[in-house]
Amino acid sequence: MRMRRWLWSAGLLAAVGLGAGCAHDEAKQARHRGEQVGEAFAQKVRFADQLSLLNQEQITLGHLALQKSNEPEVRRFARELIHDHQRNQDDLETLAETKAFSLSTVDLSTVDQAIGGAGTEGTVEGMKKGMEKGEKKYNKQYDKQVLKFLGKRDALSALSGREFDEAFLEQVRDDQDRARELVDEGLDEYRDDTTLAMFLSRTAPLLSTHQQRAETLKGYLGD
Repeated sequence: MRMRRWLWSAGLLAAVGLGAGCAHDEAKQARHRGEQVGEAFAQKVRFADQLSLLNQEQITLGHLALQKSNEPEVRRFARELIHDHQRNQDDLETLAETKAFSLSTVDLSTVDQAIGGAGTEGTVEGMKKGMEKGEKKYNKQYDKQVLKFLGKRDALSALSGREFDEAFLEQVRDDQDRARELVDEGLDEYRDDTTLAMFLSRTAPLLSTHQQRAETLKGYLGD
């Protein structure tokens, strides 16, 4: 179901510091270092993929609410959700470009999935091995996440009126909470990556605002 597109970059090659003509032991050590760098980089790419998927989920839910809801406040919130998460996604894609990888994308508004891969650049055997370590397992996990969301989307699509509004707001609230946990993990794991840490610091309050807004609207509908 899922395809990954690997781009090999001279920038990562320089990070490993491999050179031609190394002795056997030095080459072995270099391959090991390359594998460590590649694996760490792949983990960061997968983390970014998770953030991207969350953004795409919220954008899809927002569009669904605009189609299904007749409640003005819910529709206003849906437009905010789309705007804020699209802007966050744009910023994330820009960040990914500066780090020489691409994000996975999927059309969550349809059953058919159009998925492009996350990737990196480099030509080192050890680095490539490190980046591909755990890739098959992760791809299956990602596909399950997509299918799980599609199930939630379809369940929401079957609802209407107040029932839809309440279910939509509850789903958004839960998703924002899940996203905040992911962001908190990233702030701890990647605090030494200045650009990523800054991005996450901007994302955290956005998620809190959406979570509180969904909770407030849910209470409003219940009155």
